[in-house]
Amino acid sequence: MLESNISARWLGEEPLELMTLALDVVESLAGPQARDEAERELFALERALAEELEGMQVAQHLLPCLYQGLGLSGDSETFFSIDNCLMNRVLARREGIPVSLGILLIHLCRRFGVKAEGICFPGHFLVRVWVKEEGVIIDPFTGRPLSRREIEQLLRGAQGNLARLTPEHLKGADDSEILARLLNVTKAAFIHDQQFGQALACSELLLRLKPDCPFERRDRGFLYEQLDCGRLAADDFEFFIEHCPEDPIADVLKAQIAGLDLSPKTLH
Repeated sequence: MLESNISARWLGEEPLELMTLALDVVESLAGPQARDEAERELFALERALAEELEGMQVAQHLLPCLYQGLGLSGDSETFFSIDNCLMNRVLARREGIPVSLGILLIHLCRRFGVKAEGICFPGHFLVRVWVKEEGVIIDPFTGRPLSRREIEQLLRGAQGNLARLTPEHLKGADDSEILARLLNVTKAAFIHDQQFGQALACSELLLRLKPDCPFERRDRGFLYEQLDCGRLAADDFEFFIEHCPEDPIADVLKAQIAGLDLSPKTLH
């Protein structure tokens, strides 16, 4: 029932705020109590930031107040941790990774009247914040503005030394793209911890956003396989093969299907 309610909200005509979407993910994966905790932490952070900013120019001082005054920071020690993905844990610790901190930064900018947008940059989520009518690209992991050279270094780190920065790399993302980015990172963190049921829940949410995506159906099939649900895995693999017959992995999946146990099983 919970997932169907969230699905209905996401597919409704009324656009949802980015933070609302991120809190929906928390509710779906960790339950209503975790969402309530996140909302309390968010309210406390907003109130503390308002106190820090009192009497200041908001656009110029929001980042220093948030990162230096209130201790928001990137977690480089346990980067691929669930704690850095789920917004209730990010808010409680005030630590996260670029996409989770980026969502929080975008929300707070908008909350305090500063224009901001997310950038689904390769390998490292970025945020563009408008200060004095000029868009400045911020690394949400550190709260620091980036030079063009530093952005090019990030690109080469993600795509190799031959990669060249183009305007397309710095295009603003819509909220559904940012949500998909968060869900993909969260799914990867659950897979890293071998929590395949939770990873499957992330995949299901991704399929709410893009129901006919063959690559997400393929990935869900691999998760079903890990959970010994051979028939469900085969259905997803067959969907991928039908829609991407020229993809090199299609032949691999055909062999995979042949080795699956296709007897019915109940997934709890």
